Amino acid sequence: MKKTPERIEALAAEYVLGSLHGAARRRFERWMMESVRVRQEVWFWEEKLGHLGARIEEEQPPASVWAGIERRLWPQTGNAVSAEAANDASGRWFWPGWSMLATAAALVLAVVLVQQPEPEMDDRLSGAIVQADVSDPLWLVSESSLDRQLKLRPVAATAAQQGKDYELWIVPADGQPLSLGVIPVGGTYQVTLDDETRALLSNSRTLAISLEPVGGSPTGQPTGPILHVAKLYEL
Repeated sequence: MKKTPERIEALAAEYVLGSLHGAARRRFERWMMESVRVRQEVWFWEEKLGHLGARIEEEQPPASVWAGIERRLWPQTGNAVSAEAANDASGRWFWPGWSMLATAAALVLAVVLVQQPEPEMDDRLSGAIVQADVSDPLWLVSESSLDRQLKLRPVAATAAQQGKDYELWIVPADGQPLSLGVIPVGGTYQVTLDDETRALLSNSRTLAISLEPVGGSPTGQPTGPILHVAKLYEL
């Protein structure tokens, strides 16, 4: 199949919409691993389609609607208001002293809050690696900027076929995929990211899993089929 610009654009849109299935989807994911042009087209459509929901503006109902709801829920509110007004005069002496006390407490709290160091922000990425015919995700993915740990927790993942291993890759915006090592299925996989690796992941937010010989790819690049491609999102 020829990789014409029109063909890539159409397939990228179908991939993002989720209407590309089966062998066609797996073939397209292989193209993503091999071609920066294909990845850029996918991210273009993710950005374009992801903004559709941002155009919906919040609509506030008229005040009369809320008033009607309150009258139906609390029909005795008017009587309660009258009783409150009757008691207001007898308790009015209490408020000046209470107001001064509350102001002093607020000032003390403000000083305490100012003296507290600002918490360090933890930018987190998360996502799931899924398979079309599996109800539960295969792996759950999380990454933290503070401890620089990327973690994959198996949920419905099964061991690779005999003589094979799963290998995890960062799919960068430019350049070749970067290996994050062989994934064991028996427990949580954890890898520490250096500054360069985390910058690549933060930029593309895309991971892939390929099926490789035992011990991982012998070439430093994916040699087996690309089983899964997953997009991470910022929490």
